[in-house]
Amino acid sequence: MPINYNFAFKKSKLRAWKRPSPPNLLITDASLKNKLIYIFNTYKDNAELFYPSTLILFISLCVQTYNYYPNKVLKNLENGHNQYMMVSKQLANLNSSKIRFNKNINNLDSYYSEATTSYLFTFYLQNSVPKGVKIIDYAFSENGFEINAMAFSIDALNEFITLIIESPIIEKNSVSVSQLKRKEGSNSRKYKGDYNFDLQIYGDINKLDIKSREEFYKESGAIGLLKKLKRFNYVKTLLKS
Repeated sequence: MPINYNFAFKKSKLRAWKRPSPPNLLITDASLKNKLIYIFNTYKDNAELFYPSTLILFISLCVQTYNYYPNKVLKNLENGHNQYMMVSKQLANLNSSKIRFNKNINNLDSYYSEATTSYLFTFYLQNSVPKGVKIIDYAFSENGFEINAMAFSIDALNEFITLIIESPIIEKNSVSVSQLKRKEGSNSRKYKGDYNFDLQIYGDINKLDIKSREEFYKESGAIGLLKKLKRFNYVKTLLKS
């Protein structure tokens, strides 16, 4: 049975000898050539330690080198891409606003292009009243009109009806006489003068397009309405462009 006891070092100043580690030439004043040889030998003698890590470093370096140019191109294009995305977003917002605004314009289009305004009706009605005819009252809507009038004679009534039919805002074939009555005892009427006939006519209103409406506004001197119509047409033109 071996005895684990070293008699040589009992009460002695001797120390057990240890094999000195090889000097690290990298921290000494050795020449560069010797340092490179030392690194190479260390690497060769410890291949199982250095090869995996070296391979990983080499592959990483290759990947980084291979991606350097694409990354540089992407970085150079990044600002342009960001500007493009910002402009695209702004264009999308503008397009949405344009569609929404265009929808509102279409809702107003019928007002400017279909229904005849009361201004035009009264203007052409005044121009259709000849001498000897008096308008008692009238009713007007976008679908039609009804007029009650008084006249001295049949000739005056005929002229009045002819002028109404020739009015550009009246549908000629729709004008009809619903009542024609000759009055007696004119002195007892509340209207002064010798009005011998009462007339009631009705008819339909034309649907005016934008161009016709603009011409009628010019003819009737409706400057304010004409300016509104031109602004409306200008906005429609911008939306279509």
